[in-house]
Amino acid sequence: MHLAKTGLLDRVRFRPMALPDRFIDHNTQTAQYHEAGLDAQAIVDTALGALGRSPSQQMA
Repeated sequence: MHLAKTGLLDRVRFRPMALPDRFIDHNTQTAQYHEAGLDAQAIVDTALGALGRSPSQQMA
């Protein structure tokens, strides 16, 4: 995971996304995914970051 998070695997453009190693309060699935950083927007932001783009460069 360290290699991917620090960009040492940039040739494969891989960024891991996993549940954090901490307790997430009981809530709706949507709220829990958001708190964990695994909601749709976080996935888009991670993918764009792997491509070297900022979220503001996202196509409408």
